[in-house]
Amino acid sequence: MNGLGKYVTIIAATAVLSACAGPARQPLVDPFPLRFPLVEVGALEIEGRVVGQPRARNGVVTFATDDGFLTAVEAPSQAVLWRRPGPAEAEATLKPAPAGGGAVRTGPETPLLRVEGDRLRAFGAEGKMTWEFAAAAPIAAGPAVASGRIYFGTEKGMFYCLKAATGKTAWSRRLQGAPLHPAVVKDGTAAVPASDSVVYFLAARGGSILDWESVPSRIIYPLAAAGPLVLVSSASPDVTALEMRTGKQVGRFRAGGPLAAGAVWSPPHVVLFVEDAETGRQRLVFLRPR
Repeated sequence: MNGLGKYVTIIAATAVLSACAGPARQPLVDPFPLRFPLVEVGALEIEGRVVGQPRARNGVVTFATDDGFLTAVEAPSQAVLWRRPGPAEAEATLKPAPAGGGAVRTGPETPLLRVEGDRLRAFGAEGKMTWEFAAAAPIAAGPAVASGRIYFGTEKGMFYCLKAATGKTAWSRRLQGAPLHPAVVKDGTAAVPASDSVVYFLAARGGSILDWESVPSRIIYPLAAAGPLVLVSSASPDVTALEMRTGKQVGRFRAGGPLAAGAVWSPPHVVLFVEDAETGRQRLVFLRPR
């Protein structure tokens, strides 16, 4: 075969391999990105008062109330799916990870973690303790687990990252404020809400402080991940959205009353639990990008 024939053969073979490989994968695109400004698109009054932190999954928001009931609301239709008595253990699943006592498991592949004062203990499937870590002060907020690592902080402002399998310290970092709630760990960043009304953004692998952002008042509810953003609910009626990658504020919404729980992201809705300052009645408020 002459040189031209070999060249044609190589081109033909390359074309066949490319055809077999199929089209290149397109990057995933969020079909419901959270953008600001937000507008109210509906509201739903509820019975009782919210306790713990509501959760959202597959378009359904679930929450517990002080009258001993669990309620599920479909966000797209803003309709109650069911309301039924909830045992204490079911109600506890809607609360943030414990601090100062109690246990939490974030998935079948992670150890059962128990917080007792300044100790974090891990237990295996048979209930046997596999390791124990002694922090420098009482643990202020329950642990968050991501990519085989555990993130948590103490009342004195020390924040730790441990290896989940062994309990060994990967890194530690001192913050100006004490962590108030479990960190949100995503896309290589740990967002830590602290007692100095600041959200710190730390590198999840090495612990360096990437950025920080002040919010209007004390952060009294857990953060909520919303795609590339994190929602911050504070003692004021404000909900602030910060970008995980940069820590910068990208939007803020002011509710019509005090917040009774942290904001929940149920794409494409942000769901707020708002209390009427005069009557004490609480309602769900549904927001969407304008």
